[in-house]
Amino acid sequence: MIPRFIDESSPPGEVTLYRKLESAQYGWTVIHSLDLAPSNHNRRTELDFVILMPDVGILCVEVKSHREIGFDGDRWYPETITKSPFRQAQDARYALRRRLVDRLTIFSQVPVVHCCIFPQADFAMSPNMSVKPYEVMDRVLFEACKTGDSLCESLKNMVQRIIDADPTITPLKAPLSGQQVEDFVRFCFPIRTRRPEKSAEIRHREEELEKLLREQQQPVLRLTGYNRRVLVEGGAGTGKSLIGLGVARIKAAQGLRVGYLCFNRLIGQWAARQFEDDQNPLLVGGSALSVLISLTGISVPNDTSNNFWSGVPLEIQDRLTDPSCAHDARFDYLVIDEAQDILGRPDLLDCICLLLDGGLDGGSFLMLGDFRNQVMTGARELEAPLAAVRRSSARWVLTENCRNYKDIAQIAMKLSKADQSTYSGYLRQGGGLHTWNLELYQDADDQVRKIMMCLDSALNSGFREEDITVLSFGAEQQSVLPLLRNTCSRSFAIAGSTGVKGIRWSTVPAYKGLENKVIIITDVIPSNSGFDRSLFYTGITRAQERLHLFCHASGASQLAEWITRAEKKNE
Repeated sequence: MIPRFIDESSPPGEVTLYRKLESAQYGWTVIHSLDLAPSNHNRRTELDFVILMPDVGILCVEVKSHREIGFDGDRWYPETITKSPFRQAQDARYALRRRLVDRLTIFSQVPVVHCCIFPQADFAMSPNMSVKPYEVMDRVLFEACKTGDSLCESLKNMVQRIIDADPTITPLKAPLSGQQVEDFVRFCFPIRTRRPEKSAEIRHREEELEKLLREQQQPVLRLTGYNRRVLVEGGAGTGKSLIGLGVARIKAAQGLRVGYLCFNRLIGQWAARQFEDDQNPLLVGGSALSVLISLTGISVPNDTSNNFWSGVPLEIQDRLTDPSCAHDARFDYLVIDEAQDILGRPDLLDCICLLLDGGLDGGSFLMLGDFRNQVMTGARELEAPLAAVRRSSARWVLTENCRNYKDIAQIAMKLSKADQSTYSGYLRQGGGLHTWNLELYQDADDQVRKIMMCLDSALNSGFREEDITVLSFGAEQQSVLPLLRNTCSRSFAIAGSTGVKGIRWSTVPAYKGLENKVIIITDVIPSNSGFDRSLFYTGITRAQERLHLFCHASGASQLAEWITRAEKKNE
């Protein structure tokens, strides 16, 4: 759908048609509101919808939103219809085809036809009209299409009948390629009217998603209202962290002391910032280890060693045996996010149990985790503690992905070998041809050059620098990140920075649980040995709008093999 949302002030018939087309799964390209006046001697020539059906042709649609439409043999009524809708559609169709053939000669072989749709009005065909019945869809026919897919099937049948009945039109011999579809979209884009600014379009998609996410949260919010212990399971991008924040705020508003604990340091910092705006002393958020250290008063030296960190859990437990320390630290309710990484670490889990009145067996908590696709914790370590939590908790499973477009999530599943049943659906509709791409590089300099081109493209598309995160597949020291920051003239800021402008950067493991609109993953060098494919799941599912994978040319065949193998397995 172009644009990816429709202005609600548009005529109601157009809104209704847009919504139904948007819900379909037909792989078509639908452009709303195309102004062809510049190519038609500046005469008023606007197409309400242009529908590109890759295996059939192009359909130009004129929509009328009136509740009553008729033709008495001389004039159209109501009087606001000053020109035949069919003539409008026909004129615009010819103007589009003339411009199209002039600019993209390959489209001279593509059928271009027109029709009228009256979603709210019955229409009786007059005997003296030079219009065929299959060139119009009135209210009865439109409402008979109960779903978006059934509407598309009816429109496709209409187009095929129009083509078959017109000897001047040659049917399409082969489906249009993805590149030809992209060329058509690029051709139409400059003349599309009522086009919002790119940044406004991005913002609108965020607002729509927030509404859908709130609906998905409701069952969990009700569960936590009636059950002391709730376990929520779901894959990356199913909204677990946002649900956790929502429940934490609700419980704090009820007068409970609430702790929001997670495993990842950056998520913990993000959660703490979210709670700062609440200014509620009953809300405490952060990574589990940082909160525990703060609550127990442990001092962290400037130059920490592995020995220090390995001894921290025992030190925390020792301090929490002091009744006064335990009293001050304890919570009435815990929200435990990234539970798959916490349950598999007994030393950390024992510390957290001491923070909760009644522990995990008798206390009150909401636990959220992705237990199908553990990345940092093995299934064996999780088995026993997860089984215990499941026995004592009400369970809810989230299967709708609310972060990624379908194409992005599916490539993550294929490359990582993640559980293919993780997602049942996707709240983000659309995505388009540029949702994700794979770029091969030869060496570090070549990768830097291509990443900078990628950054320029994203910024020119309406994204801000802060909307972009560059993630190295491995450790920063062995990655292209230092060279990129030194070479590129744009500003960079480490992920998790607040109040600082610039393109964000981090590593895939450190960024687990976070998200951004544009994700650029660098330094992917696939191999058959020692390569952690699970990082594909972690990194790729961070992308909300666009994903760019930079892979060394030597690993291209290995990537192709993994994708092919995954597709055959799922046939």
